[in-house]
Amino acid sequence: MSREAVAGSDGRGDCVVRVSAAKSLKITVRCGNPPLLEPGIRAVAERTAEAAGVSGAAIEIADSGALDFVLSARVEAALREAVDGATAIGVAPQRKPSRRDRLRRSRLYSPGNNPRLLLGIEMHGADCLLFDLEDAVPPAEKAAARVLVKHLLATVTMDAEAWVRINPLDAGGGEDLVEVIPARPHGVCLPKAEDGDDVRAVAERIAALEDEAGLEAGLVWILPIVETARGTLHAEEIAAADPRVVSLAFGAEDYLRDTGARRSWEALLWPRAQLLAAARSAGVQASDTVYSNVDDDDGLRSETCAVRDLGFDGKGAIHPRQVPILHDAFAPSEEEVDRARRIVAAAEEAEAQGIGAVTVDGRMVDRPVVDRARRTLALADGTEGGGSR
Repeated sequence: MSREAVAGSDGRGDCVVRVSAAKSLKITVRCGNPPLLEPGIRAVAERTAEAAGVSGAAIEIADSGALDFVLSARVEAALREAVDGATAIGVAPQRKPSRRDRLRRSRLYSPGNNPRLLLGIEMHGADCLLFDLEDAVPPAEKAAARVLVKHLLATVTMDAEAWVRINPLDAGGGEDLVEVIPARPHGVCLPKAEDGDDVRAVAERIAALEDEAGLEAGLVWILPIVETARGTLHAEEIAAADPRVVSLAFGAEDYLRDTGARRSWEALLWPRAQLLAAARSAGVQASDTVYSNVDDDDGLRSETCAVRDLGFDGKGAIHPRQVPILHDAFAPSEEEVDRARRIVAAAEEAEAQGIGAVTVDGRMVDRPVVDRARRTLALADGTEGGGSR
């Protein structure tokens, strides 16, 4: 071994790990309060090196308050880059699968290379936590980010759905899947999906990795993100490409760059409507693009209400403060909830009596109306089962 590798940063909650050649395992630790912290840091490094099959390396750790899973991820990443024969560390998470029709009002993005932004993300109440390995991660940090997200998924308990946005398959997405699928995220976001083949290729990779890891098949969902003119024209094909697809998302910034349009409601109305119709045709959910101005709460609320009225189920968020606004905007009014309760009650009573037709407020109630009423009630109490309308 002649090369040296570095992983991590000196940011709060992170560490810098430097690995170089050595005949035996040598670990050097720099940290605050060494008598208290150094033994634990050293033990994590030793366990990680053993799990990676490394017995000879010089490991230097400069700690800035990293938790154990961050330390382990940084040591693993540096060892695998610097030491010939170092292997990926297996993980055994106990994450429960999520329902296909669960509520997905918000998907909160967090860069997969930044422990400070990843830690505690599950406390912000988003329906979906999206750990980003694509645009938010500089190319030089992508390999280490994959390892960090793997350790995060394997270690941190989350009530929300845990998603990973991979890179396109031809630009590192295959490596992303190899790293994170054994850690069992609830789903994978596929950026810049342009046709059904893109989705099917990812689904095939996931299925092979599930089989290789001995995981139950079909538990990892796919959320394609439509971000180009070509993708918009193929939205129906993308939404129906594979049973793993549970939602179709819109990415406005790349769409605008691709088409040359300026951002306005009028410029984005057609692709939004196209995407929504495609999602509904395939029986999956539709999620709107992020709102990039985190200081404009009124603008976010206005845009969210507008896409809600179009029929969207959720929207992306790039800051935790946006999540309550999204949930409030997607929440039904008291009048809508009251009517939904009466519709569901009337339908259940009619079913119990063997009556095929029922009216509420003078209007005939059929199965789609009842399904929308049940979704309204699910939205009102924030439970699963919202599904596509």
